[in-house]
This record gives sequence, structure tokens and C-alpha cells, in this order.
Amino acid sequence: MTAAEKKAYKAKQIRYKKPIARGLNIDTIQSELYDMVSACEEIHWYDNDEESLVNALDGDEDEAYEFKMAFSDLDAELEQFQEDLNSEYISDYFDVFFPAVGARYLGGYLGFDQYEGDYYGLEPYEYSWAENEAAKKIMSLTKKEILETVGQCLKIAYQYMAIRYRYDCLDAAIEILRGENMERIKIIKGIEEQYLIAEKSSEGFKWKHNKEIYKLDDMIQQVPQEYWIQ
Repeated sequence: MTAAEKKAYKAKQIRYKKPIARGLNIDTIQSELYDMVSACEEIHWYDNDEESLVNALDGDEDEAYEFKMAFSDLDAELEQFQEDLNSEYISDYFDVFFPAVGARYLGGYLGFDQYEGDYYGLEPYEYSWAENEAAKKIMSLTKKEILETVGQCLKIAYQYMAIRYRYDCLDAAIEILRGENMERIKIIKGIEEQYLIAEKSSEGFKWKHNKEIYKLDDMIQQVPQEYWIQ
């Protein structure tokens, strides 16, 4: 066994010393939060366009209204949660807290491999070791610090689960808006906006040789053929 192989082997054996819950850790939360925010940003342009929103949701005005209200609440919560996670609000003990309280039901544990510089899944027989290591770190705090840490960790977890639930409830509608309907409406809106620009630039289409008119023509020509017959 080479020196590098020995280091790799040793690092693998002590991954359990720095555990995190697979389903509830800061990296996972931040990654999912980023995905949710990105999805919401893609449909923000519907906010002030009632007709487009209704059309995208198959003409159901009640569903469109309910979606808009629920989406507004979700958007506000995402923004607040982002601010919280980017502030000093995050507990330094969040990742170690859940293994410390035996939360293996969250999908098991991952352990940090110092040689690889990344987290890897722990084997079930390593769970107890991981929980003991995590508990030692929490128990090294004062009673007051433990209470503060528990409060912070539970608040983060509650916010995350509440936002995840809200997002999942709207997921079907969000996917519709991010899909083919959204693409079609974006194309139409883009053409409408370019039409106004071309009209103004050419003084009511008085001047045919105009770059904005050329751009409008190009946009129209690029519309997929199937959109014209639907």
C-alpha cells in the first residue's frame, strides 16, 4: 500500500468523526433553496400579467388567483430565509446537532473525508460512532449555549421544512409555468415588446429599412411552426 493509499484508507476510517444528517444539513438546504429561488425567478414576470397566468393554467381563473396568492407568500418566505442563511444567524453547530440527537431517520449520515475533501455516506454500523462524536461537541458547550444552539437549529429546520412544503404544494403549477406554456408566452410577449420598439423606431413602420423591424422579422421567423397552429 502506497503512502497516498494509506492516507486515503485512514481518512475513510474516521469519516464518522465529522458527521452531518444526509437529509438536513446546511449544504443541502442552501442548494435546494437556490433551486427554489431560481424556479421562482423564472416565473416572476407573470406577477403583473393576469391574462398570461390564466392562459398558462388552462384558463382557470380561480386556480390562477390561488396560485398567485400562494406564490406571493412563498416568494416572501424564500427572500427572508435567504437573508437569514446569509447572516450570522446560522448556528456553527447546525450540521452536528442532528447527528448528536440521533436523527438517523433523516436518511442516515454522511461523514467528511479529509483526504477527498468531501462528504460520503456512512455505513449503518458507523452511525452510533458518529452520534457519539457529534454529542461530544454539543456537550462541550455551556447549558446556556446548548439552549441557544437548539433554538437556532430548530428555527432553521422549521423554516426550511415550511418552505419546502409550500414549494412542493405549488410544484405542479410552477413546472407548468416553467415548461412549454411559459416558453410560448415568453415568445409572444417578446414579439409584442419588439413590435412596439420597431413601431416607434420606424415612426409607425414608415421606414422599412430599420434594424428594429429586421429584428422583429427575425423573431417572428424563429417562432416554432407548431405554435402557429395551437
